[in-house]
Amino acid sequence: MTFTPTSSQLVAPYLVPLEMSYFNQSDIIWDQEAFGGVYRLSNGSTEVIGVAIQTWVELLVYNATLFNNATLQQEFYGEYHLSLNPWTWQNWTAVIDADKFLVGKGLVKYGFLVEDEPSHELIDTYPAIFEWFYMHNSTLSCGNPAGLPGYGTMFMGCVPSGWRYPFPPPSFNSTAGVQALEVLRELVAYEPSPSVMPIGYTALSQLIEGGSVAGAVAWANDIMGLNSSVASQLLMAPLPGGYGEPGSTFLGISKYSQHKRLALEFLQFVMSPQFQEKAFYLEGSLPISKEAYAEIMSNSSLPAYEREWLRAILIANENATATPPTVPQTYPYLIPSFNGPVFSWLQNPTQDPGQLLASIAAQWVRYLSEGS
Repeated sequence: MTFTPTSSQLVAPYLVPLEMSYFNQSDIIWDQEAFGGVYRLSNGSTEVIGVAIQTWVELLVYNATLFNNATLQQEFYGEYHLSLNPWTWQNWTAVIDADKFLVGKGLVKYGFLVEDEPSHELIDTYPAIFEWFYMHNSTLSCGNPAGLPGYGTMFMGCVPSGWRYPFPPPSFNSTAGVQALEVLRELVAYEPSPSVMPIGYTALSQLIEGGSVAGAVAWANDIMGLNSSVASQLLMAPLPGGYGEPGSTFLGISKYSQHKRLALEFLQFVMSPQFQEKAFYLEGSLPISKEAYAEIMSNSSLPAYEREWLRAILIANENATATPPTVPQTYPYLIPSFNGPVFSWLQNPTQDPGQLLASIAAQWVRYLSEGS
């Protein structure tokens, strides 16, 4: 059975728990495997319900011509005392500073694009930013930078004593959450107004292909799918501080399968570095296997920019802790109750952001407590 992180909680009751000793665990990129492949039971324990057969990861994409320009590098350092190399950026302030610098000089029309389209993309973009604040706040993360399975970083990484529900409290109704929302607002200020052109995949691709953007917070897989004349002018780096946002395709074994042993052998086959490497060359599928990355990156016949991409993708994958929720209530309730108000606020940020996030968090608690 094939499934995604978003559907993982719905299909989990119909899947056979997997014994990971059947797989080479040291070769698996665990942060990707955990986001969708690990299911949290009602008693707080976890089980593996599927294996990731390919990865998607959100990271920074940037215009190589601009960012590798020695003169601009010197000017940027002189003004901001920061390197213009996105690999060195340790926080989101550096991204905003790069936007100010490049757009202010008229070198590009837009800065680093972020997807603010309200039907879905905002629920991916916000955690990508919020994760930086979450991982640096042990009160929120409880030492779990990716949060708990199914809940992710928009909930606390533990169920604190005194909390009266079996699920963790939302984490974004906090100072950290407000800081992330303010970063999002500042980034959106350097792209088309959300009331005129909300940024989703299509708009993001069109603007990047137009050539007048500094870069984007984007899915590596989408960038790899652009026309090579455009893609070859782009480089990638992990999100500021060295992390990424995960997304994988999973395979699991149905409890009703008549051939469970054969299915397990098939899973072992598709998880092998050899299969993963072949899938990359044939389909452009990004591996879950560390060994497959090493083999592909050592292939000198690949363009240098593609090998550089893979270096960034591997690091972002191995630190893919920016996780949106995947509980069953996510699509029908959590996404619209978050995206709608946040999108409206981005168009007209007059409401106190703390009050906005507190109101959304209260709705989330209600939806989960009622078992909607």
